[in-house]
Amino acid sequence: MHGVVFWKAQTGCDWSGGDSGQLFRPRDTSQLITRQDVRCNSHFLSTLPNPDLHLSIATGFGCVTISWPGFLSDFTVAGTNHEYVVSMLSGSESCAMMTGQNAASWGYFNIATNQWNIDILKDAGFPVHLLPECVPSGCMAGQTCCEWHGVHANTPVGAALGDFQCSDYSCMTDWTDAVLNISTSAQLTYAMPLDFTPPNIPDPTSSISYLLYFDGSYLVVAASLNGGNVVATLVGMLSGWMNELEVEVRDSNMYEKLIRCSLGVLPSWGKYTTRSAWARCKKYTPLTSP
Repeated sequence: MHGVVFWKAQTGCDWSGGDSGQLFRPRDTSQLITRQDVRCNSHFLSTLPNPDLHLSIATGFGCVTISWPGFLSDFTVAGTNHEYVVSMLSGSESCAMMTGQNAASWGYFNIATNQWNIDILKDAGFPVHLLPECVPSGCMAGQTCCEWHGVHANTPVGAALGDFQCSDYSCMTDWTDAVLNISTSAQLTYAMPLDFTPPNIPDPTSSISYLLYFDGSYLVVAASLNGGNVVATLVGMLSGWMNELEVEVRDSNMYEKLIRCSLGVLPSWGKYTTRSAWARCKKYTPLTSP
């Protein structure tokens, strides 16, 4: 959601035939720059203008990455990898639409007004032509330009949604549910009342943040550091120890053993424990304050 990929309009991909219909392969694109990009350090962030939004900006955010000088001359379009796929499927020459869920994760996007901080960014010399038009979640971005993996041509393609919001939506069956999502990071979240509005000014010291959900509602999110990255570090450490003992073991086997251990410790999570595990806390009463 925070990441950005650049491509050239009209030549962003090549379509070719395949056993299951047409396939597309990236052509004139950049690498995907994710939220884990750390080139924009605190000194660089201090040179950027103050945004008009309720979330703090950070290295790895799309607008912050675009602000980094020196690599935009070859590209004319930008979006998350979600918008790239949507644009290629619909045959769009540009990234025409982005939902507020993804736009907010780029920074410099005001959720209350549903607008980019255009004036602030223009004054800073930001290439505002790269910012997609923002639309409500659920809007259609176009239609498939040809058959793709069994999906017929002219099938409606929706504007891309935030992956975090979708993962919560898939298991938050009641408004009073709380969801623990464990993936690259880990987040504990629940939905705020429908009349809730986030603070106008971000609090960099706060351990929680408010993300746009659906129909103008918000999620309150507390993120931790014990997600997939920590598991990967643990697997690397264990593999290193095994190698020093001259015992060959594949990382995939190590992951499998860790999953089996987690199933033994938490049997009630068994049917949910895959690469991404989550637990639902039924009838959780939202707090009135952090």
